Amino acid sequence: MALSPAPRSTTTPAPASALGRLRGASDSLRGLAQQPAVRRALPSIVLIAVSAMALLVWLTLREPPRSTLYPGMAEAEKARVIESLTAGGIDARIDRTTGEITVTAADYHRARLSLAAQGLPQSVPDGDRILTDLPMGASRALEVARLRQAQELDLARSITEIASIQGARVHLALPERSAFLRDTHPPRASVFLTLAAGRVLDAGQVEAIVHLVSSSIPGMARDEVTVVDQAGRLLSSGDEDAADRLSDRQLRHRVEVETLLRRRIEAVLTPIVGVGNLSVEVTAAMDFTQREIMEERVDPEGNALRSEQLSETENRDAPAGGIPGAVANTPPVEADLAQAPATEGGDPGAVRSRSTGTTRNFEVSRSVANTKAETGQVQRISAAVVIRAPAQVPAAETPAGEAPADPAAPLLPVALMEDLQRLAETAIGMDAERGDRVTILAQPFAEPAQAMAGEVVSYDWVPDAMRQLGLIALLAIVGLGVVRPLLMRQTQAAPADGVPVLAATTKVEVAEGETLDTIEERLDRNQRDLLASVMGSNASRTQKQMVLRQLGADDPVRIALVMHRMMLPERDIT
Repeated sequence: MALSPAPRSTTTPAPASALGRLRGASDSLRGLAQQPAVRRALPSIVLIAVSAMALLVWLTLREPPRSTLYPGMAEAEKARVIESLTAGGIDARIDRTTGEITVTAADYHRARLSLAAQGLPQSVPDGDRILTDLPMGASRALEVARLRQAQELDLARSITEIASIQGARVHLALPERSAFLRDTHPPRASVFLTLAAGRVLDAGQVEAIVHLVSSSIPGMARDEVTVVDQAGRLLSSGDEDAADRLSDRQLRHRVEVETLLRRRIEAVLTPIVGVGNLSVEVTAAMDFTQREIMEERVDPEGNALRSEQLSETENRDAPAGGIPGAVANTPPVEADLAQAPATEGGDPGAVRSRSTGTTRNFEVSRSVANTKAETGQVQRISAAVVIRAPAQVPAAETPAGEAPADPAAPLLPVALMEDLQRLAETAIGMDAERGDRVTILAQPFAEPAQAMAGEVVSYDWVPDAMRQLGLIALLAIVGLGVVRPLLMRQTQAAPADGVPVLAATTKVEVAEGETLDTIEERLDRNQRDLLASVMGSNASRTQKQMVLRQLGADDPVRIALVMHRMMLPERDIT
C-alpha cells in the first residue's frame, strides 16, 4: 500500500501586513503633523527645507574648475580624444575661448592615464617614438626634419617638468651646413611657454631655460634663444645689449649689498629699541670698473753671476830655418822693435802679440705682476637710522603741577644714542678713511592712519558679493513671498470633522447700536457653543486641547479664577 507524500505547507507574506505597516506609519506622520507645535513651526521648517534644497541645487549646478588636457593638440585628434573620454565617463569639453579640450580638475589625471593607455593623442609623440617610426629608405631631408622634431619634443618635455609651467613648445631653426664660412648661419631657437594660472617665472628660471636650450644644440649661443609666454611677453633678454645686462647685474648686486647692511643694523638695534621703532636705509657707492695692470720691476742691486767665459790669443814669430849657406848665414837687419822677452820652455820664436778676453753674464733681479681690480668694490657706505622717540607734550597741554618739557632737551638719552651709533658703525664695518658715515636721529613717528591715507582700496570683490546677495534675495523672495503664504493659508483652513476654526471663534460682527454688554454676551455664547462642539464623544483630545488653549487666550482672567477655585480645597486641606 503506497503512501502519498504529505503536502508541504508554504507560507507567503501577506501583503496586508506590509500595507498595514505603511498605513500605521502614515497615521503616525499625520498625527505628528497635527500637533500644535509642529503646525506652528511648519512654515519655518518648509522655508528651511526649501532654502537647503536651493543651496544644494546651486552647489550641484555650479561649474567646477576645469584644466586644459593637452595644450596645442591638433584639430584632427580632438574628436578622437573627446570620444574616448566620453566613453570612459569623463566630462570633456571644448573651451570656447582657446579651443582646447578641458576636463574637471578631479578627472585630470584619470583622463591622461586613460588616453595614454589607448595611445592618444597620436599627434603629440615623444622623441623616441618619432625616431622609431622613421620609415626605412627615407631621404636625408626627412631624417633631418624628424631629428629636429624629436629634439624639439624632448626639450619641450624637459621644460614642462619645471614648476609653474603647464605646457611648452620649442621651435628650432637649424641651418644647413655649408663649406663656405661666410654662408654659415648660427642656429636659433624659440620657446613658447604656457604658465599655470597665477604663476610667473623669475629671472633665474628664464635663464635656466635659455641655458638648457642653448647647451642642447651644438653651436647655439645664449643670445639666439627667445622665450615667450602665453600673454605675448618676452621673457628672455637675448636682444639686449651686453652693457645693459651688465648694468642690471650691477644694480642687483648693489641692492643685495645694501639689503645685507640694512638687515645687520636692524638685527643689532631692534632688541634695544623694539620692533617697529626704527627705520633704516643704507646707500652703498660701488665701483664696477674693471682694471687690469701688468707691471715689471727691475732691482739693480739684486744681481747674480749667471755665466762666465774667458778667452786668450797669442801670436809668435817662426824660428830661423832653411838650407845653410852664405845667404842663410847672413844676419838680418835689426828691427826697430824692442826685443821680446824669452819665453819659458826655451821657445825660440818671439811673441809678436797677445790678447786676453773675459765675458761674464749676470742675472738682474726683476718681478712681473698682473693685477686685476675687484669688480664691485665698495667705495663709500652711508647709513641713515631713524628711531622712534616719545612725542613731547606742548607747554599749553601740560597738566597742572607738572613742569613743561624743555624743547632743547634731547628726546633720547645721550648715552643711549652713542651706544646705538657705535653698534650701527660696527655692524656695517665702518671705515672712516673710506668716507663711511652713519647718521642716527630720534624723532616721533607719524600716526599709522596718516601713513595709510593714500592707500588705494580695491573693489574687485564687489561683483562676486553682488551675485551672492542677489541669490540670497531671490531665495528670500521665493520663501517669504510664495511658500510662506501658501503654508499659512493651509494652516488656517478649517479642520476636519466639522470643528469650527479657532481663529473664527474670536471674531464677532458689531452691529450699529449694540452696547459692550451685548457684545460680551455674544462672545460668551460663542465660547459656550465652541465648548459644546468639542465636548462630545467624537471630539479628539487634540481638538479639546486646542479649544481650551483658545479659551485661555480669549479670557485669561476667567481661567485664572477657575484655577484659583480649583486650588482652594487643596489649600484648605493643607
